[in-house]
Amino acid sequence: MILDKYKLVLSIVLTALFLSVSDTSAQITVRNQISENTPIVDKVTGRRISFQEYQGLIKPDPYAYHLEPVYDEYGQASSYKLRRATSEEHDTHGFDYRDSTLQLKIGQEIPLFIMKGADGKTYRSTDLKGQPVVLSFWLSLNKPFWTKGRADAFGKAIAPYQVVSLGIINNSKQEVADHIKEETLPFVPIPDSYGFARKFQMFSSPAFIVIDKTGKVAALIEGTKDEQLKTILEEVTR
Repeated sequence: MILDKYKLVLSIVLTALFLSVSDTSAQITVRNQISENTPIVDKVTGRRISFQEYQGLIKPDPYAYHLEPVYDEYGQASSYKLRRATSEEHDTHGFDYRDSTLQLKIGQEIPLFIMKGADGKTYRSTDLKGQPVVLSFWLSLNKPFWTKGRADAFGKAIAPYQVVSLGIINNSKQEVADHIKEETLPFVPIPDSYGFARKFQMFSSPAFIVIDKTGKVAALIEGTKDEQLKTILEEVTR
């Protein structure tokens, strides 16, 4: 921690629990940074908390409180809500990011997103209206979370339909570049984008959000359910 007031930055390691990966429990660790300019709000009262006040709260016990990231349209944690950690979170230093109040509902307009693809293009939800979109969520392009068989099955499921296919993955831009030298992916990969999984509350891998031509959520699918995905795509591409 640097004490210069203009460089005051605190690095926070957050571990999400209960991520379902092909019916297997897994964890994913994300490192975020906050500074004196990062908005922090008390989750219960809604009161703005200064960085210095936050430091004072965690000084006696670094695990007594939890900062819940609030993800913006870029899938980045741009602000935080502060709450007391549960006893389990305190003991395990891991946190459950599921929040039923943030879960998407069928028929609602997809919250604004701006994704930067490995193809160099920027994909804005507002610009994609008029086209069906499939957002697929993958923990990693590495084994055991990704296999060619799984990729082929997903590719076959969406191949008959004219859709925009975007893949939310936790791999870095360089890792994606190395991977696509060896394999053609059934989606445009969005590197370093796991924040969108938390923004949209999609905690399985794979998981899918199907968006219809009007920009509304047509389906939320968790797990490998290719037949269900094809049925939905048949409807939204008519």
